[in-house]
Amino acid sequence: MTPTKMNESRATTLIALLNRLNDAHKDDIVLESKNSLTIHILGADHREGNTGAETFTVFRSFTRHVANHTHISSLSFVLVGPNLARKLHLTRFIQKYCDPDMINTCDVVISYFVDSFETYFEDKTMYCKPDLVVCFNAGIWGYDEWLPTIKIVLNELCVPLLITSYNEHEAGDDEDTLDELMPAKWLWRPEQNQHGDTTLRATSNEHGWILRENEYWMCLSGRSM
Repeated sequence: MTPTKMNESRATTLIALLNRLNDAHKDDIVLESKNSLTIHILGADHREGNTGAETFTVFRSFTRHVANHTHISSLSFVLVGPNLARKLHLTRFIQKYCDPDMINTCDVVISYFVDSFETYFEDKTMYCKPDLVVCFNAGIWGYDEWLPTIKIVLNELCVPLLITSYNEHEAGDDEDTLDELMPAKWLWRPEQNQHGDTTLRATSNEHGWILRENEYWMCLSGRSM
């Protein structure tokens, strides 16, 4: 898979997320005393890669940022979703990122769980607690299957949840759905993501809306334990 602007949008969105949390929401993410970062990517599919090497490429820019601009030396991605390639189930991919000068490095571990997040959460032999949860272009408003997942994230986890949307209309619908679930705190409500993809997605919809990957983003937090 050749990296595309869509793939780069995922990485640059994560960079912007980490920077914004560190700048404006330090009370909502505790990383100062840690040298590791674990990110759960829920609802993942082929756009996040069909192999470990492809997923590493999709998030390479983010990994480079972490290695060069933070104290974090270990980065873990956990991709969860029923639409991932079945061959990835319970697999792990490990690679070390090194900058050209071999000064800054970051150990990267990518793991996959090809099923619902509810099933993953219940499997205590596999589950690891995240520092951040991300749902790219989730369409929460249109799929009831998302509701159990979001309820777990909001009710059981005390970490920021980032959700992106294809456009302003879908972001507003996602926001309404999330408000009904009564999150503990909105870190920011839907707004245009400066790192959204610039390419139109070739998908028709009944409303005639323009679709772009990660065009809008919002971030909220679950209840404190």
